[in-house]
Amino acid sequence: MSKRISWEKLSWTEIAELDRESTSIIIPTGAIEQHGPHLTIDTDIYNSDAIARAVAEKIIQGGKQRVLVAPPIWWGTSPHHLGFPGTISLKNETFTSILYDTIASLKPHGFYRFLILNGHGGNIGNLTATVSKIGEELGISIPALSYWQTITDVLIKVGESEIGGMGHACEMETSLALFLRPEDVNMEKAIIDMPKQPTSWSCIDFRQPGFLNIPLDLKRDSKAGIIGNPVLATREKGEQIFNAAVDRIGAAIEGMAHLKKSDLTTSSF
Repeated sequence: MSKRISWEKLSWTEIAELDRESTSIIIPTGAIEQHGPHLTIDTDIYNSDAIARAVAEKIIQGGKQRVLVAPPIWWGTSPHHLGFPGTISLKNETFTSILYDTIASLKPHGFYRFLILNGHGGNIGNLTATVSKIGEELGISIPALSYWQTITDVLIKVGESEIGGMGHACEMETSLALFLRPEDVNMEKAIIDMPKQPTSWSCIDFRQPGFLNIPLDLKRDSKAGIIGNPVLATREKGEQIFNAAVDRIGAAIEGMAHLKKSDLTTSSF
């Protein structure tokens, strides 16, 4: 049996031979959107895909489970970034349809262990609605998580910026890029661009988001498409953030291994 982790690198016969009980499929989601003048527009999907692949590699080393990474869903819902060239934003219903059709394609062949690993904050509300729709109509309960939400304590520990410094193309995302692919980072163009706060309850920060969700417009709310302080980013911080996310998400998948098919599906499966 092939030990490849990429779904698209397997043949149909190899996929047919997979043990459905011990095989989990991670679906990376993210966005193609501007990330300031110093980061590339594939930042969100690159990060979620890289974490997914590292999780799959780590778990396969244990030998008890098989984790495969589906082709990433590159585009997300990013209307708040359309003021900048390069952003490609899907309508909410388009994003939902892509995810829904992906699961609907795999379900008839017996797969039911999925995890949606998200790398874009703008997808969160849509993902909640989408997995609810999938559960209701396709009969599969699929967890969805955003990688930064698993490591809030680590972000607090490594972050040096004040609250507001880890929002978008920020200390966190720039640190990840410096660790994962420094050749794609132009730190000479990184600037401090702290968020405007219409109220004290609407701060945008991965460590401490405000509870008042005011829709963003990055062209309005920032100088250069940044929310935060990327100047404080370092490769070392990125390594800690990445490794922590891989450990936490890997533990979550391994923790779900005891769940039976009946725990994740309805009788109509």
